[in-house]
Amino acid sequence: MIIGLFGIYGVYNFGCEAIVRGAVNFINTAFPGSKILYFSYNYKYDRAVLSDLQIDVCEVQHSKSIPKKIINRIQTAFGIEHRCLLFDYSTMLESVDAIFSIGGDIYTIPAVNRQHEKYPYYNTLVNFCSKACAMGKPVVVYGASVGPWGDYSKAVHYYVSNMKKYRAILCREKKSEDYLTNLGFENVKFFPDPAFQVNGKNTIVAEKKYIGVNLSPLSFAEIYGSNGLNIHSELAKLMDEIVDTFNRDLMFVPHVISPNKNDNDYVFMKDIKEAMANRERVYCANYQNGFLGIKEQLKQCQVVVAARMHCAINAVHENIPAIFLSYSQKSVGMCQYIYGNTDYLIDLKSINLQLIKKIHTVLEQRESVVEQLTIRNKEIYDYYCENIEELKSYFDRLKSKD
Repeated sequence: MIIGLFGIYGVYNFGCEAIVRGAVNFINTAFPGSKILYFSYNYKYDRAVLSDLQIDVCEVQHSKSIPKKIINRIQTAFGIEHRCLLFDYSTMLESVDAIFSIGGDIYTIPAVNRQHEKYPYYNTLVNFCSKACAMGKPVVVYGASVGPWGDYSKAVHYYVSNMKKYRAILCREKKSEDYLTNLGFENVKFFPDPAFQVNGKNTIVAEKKYIGVNLSPLSFAEIYGSNGLNIHSELAKLMDEIVDTFNRDLMFVPHVISPNKNDNDYVFMKDIKEAMANRERVYCANYQNGFLGIKEQLKQCQVVVAARMHCAINAVHENIPAIFLSYSQKSVGMCQYIYGNTDYLIDLKSINLQLIKKIHTVLEQRESVVEQLTIRNKEIYDYYCENIEELKSYFDRLKSKD
């Protein structure tokens, strides 16, 4: 079989890199001998980062035109659900036997939008996958959080009517699985996040001297809108308080290096550092080697505080306690999956009130938390191995394209 991976904008988001790597591992196990095409919007960068994988990185060919753009503007203005896709989707679909829709929050609607009675809900990936289904190409969602879609009936109907046509939806946390099941989905199954299949080197770091911190402009924008992008001074005071309270240096851990500065962790945290009184006690992790390079540096941390969920997973997969800064359903579900509760989760809106106390608790209980994570990581690995056989038979239907 030839399987196409599509759905992310680029592996400059290290979580997306982990999803690609995990998806390749999954496909090689479930469909040995398959050829994998990864369709990339960021071809040169992605090809270089993923050069160690046996996959073909294919550039998404744009198909933009003035008439298409005009039609899309009109349809957007009138709230019409259909749009013209501005890339050559037909060539992509003709080159594969099946599509794996990969990515994290690609099937969710931000909380800031869901606060309104009506809100936009059109999704380019849903449009693409619907065209795949119409061409008889099975679609599998892998590594995603799905929903919530809010209370706007048109939005809910849009996602339900389209995604029920997919061959399978493999949710990375139970919360998404329960959400879809309650909406009547029968093609949904839980399966661990692909990042849990991305292993680093077996290096041991003797001294764990840092408190790791990942702060994301996207997370604050998701909650507060554009106002959330201008809170550097407030966060700088909180970071100073962490240094003063625990007398430890901080490791700022960028997880997304986007060309859009409003989604670039490094730029965001660099501005926070410059606003800090204790800026000389902040080390910025080297992000040049992506998810795997960050993984090695996280081993120097006693605890990691992360707004980006895959940054937290990267830490806990190495048995490093992580505190989830939650701005969406995915962090809640993943924290419950890893720890069995939400004791190590903080609603991002409460970060000033809860973070110091939560770090203190984790450091105080660190030895038992590390032991718990060691056991849990083994359970997750065992679950993956035990259920991959079931999924292999479940996906036999892909080969027949029925």
